[in-house]
Amino acid sequence: MDSKTANAPLLLFPCPGCNAQLYFNPKLQKLECEHCGTQVDIDKSTDHIQEHNLRQQLQTGNDAAVTVEQRVYKCNRCGSESVFMSETPTFTCSFCNYEAVNPEAYKTRVIQPSGIVPFKVDKQQSLGIFKTWIGKGWWAPGDLQQIARHDALHGIYLPFWTYDAQTHSSWTGYGGRYYYETESYTDAQGKRQTRTVQRTEWIYRSGTFDHFFDDILIGGATELSQKEYESVFPYQLDELVNFDAQYLSGWAADVYDVAVHDGYTKAEAIMDDFIENACAGMCRIDTYKDLRVNTTYADQTYKHILLPIWLCTYVYKKKTYHFLVNGQTGKVHGKKPVSGWKVTLVVLVVLAIILIFIMMGQQ
Repeated sequence: MDSKTANAPLLLFPCPGCNAQLYFNPKLQKLECEHCGTQVDIDKSTDHIQEHNLRQQLQTGNDAAVTVEQRVYKCNRCGSESVFMSETPTFTCSFCNYEAVNPEAYKTRVIQPSGIVPFKVDKQQSLGIFKTWIGKGWWAPGDLQQIARHDALHGIYLPFWTYDAQTHSSWTGYGGRYYYETESYTDAQGKRQTRTVQRTEWIYRSGTFDHFFDDILIGGATELSQKEYESVFPYQLDELVNFDAQYLSGWAADVYDVAVHDGYTKAEAIMDDFIENACAGMCRIDTYKDLRVNTTYADQTYKHILLPIWLCTYVYKKKTYHFLVNGQTGKVHGKKPVSGWKVTLVVLVVLAIILIFIMMGQQ
């Protein structure tokens, strides 16, 4: 969220020129004062972006990850939680657009992000992308542009887990090689005919597959599904920098509600699918069957990072829709409702055309 309340916010990052609040500007990649125009650089070091031992975390619940006390606002409507780096008397939830006045804040201890990808797509760019997207598509209802308001588009840093793992897999199965034979048969008229048929020779096969998975990315907030997160992937994680609260000045950041171990379960399912497909490719000749894969995981690590997303949530006929823009690359994903009367119109037109052809055929 890029809203900046004027109701005497706590000056976490005062301007050296006029002592007003500094806000992060995605175009400049700097802090900027909206009053006097002063710009302040942010350190872009990467030395604090460290992986943490996952096995130790899963076994003991403790590791070397740093925890930090933050102020969290909880939306009274949808329950999503957001971290703010300044005191705000009003707060608009990025997920359901609920406007809360003097929301009750509480404190929690969370694993501090080790890295952050700063916003690159600013408000004006995201609005342009949104207007182009909302105007496309004949199937969408005509009143959609009035319902999905432009002012409902918010920039927010969302929490993610990344997971690394070294895997070793052994597999067995049967590779199928096609070959063809000519066979005789009797047709419907009682005549003898020949035809070519495909046969399969099944050959037992086995092997191993080793792979290192680097930065499997799992969304840490349940307000969006993993599929929705992946719709705006990839993020260029080589642009991660040390987490610095200055990047959050003027923006909101959601806190994670997906635990480390739950995120790893999702990550391991992604790894398993990748391994299964890789082993299937090794087993296959023309086809394959009865593939069995046994995988061991080692050197698992994780880290907590924040990534930028522009998000619009709107409700049409009691159903919620999300529009997402990757705040780093500008990649877009969104779903629109389908106009019922337009679907009916197309069906009637198709039926009319079919009826015309039937009548012409009869004549």
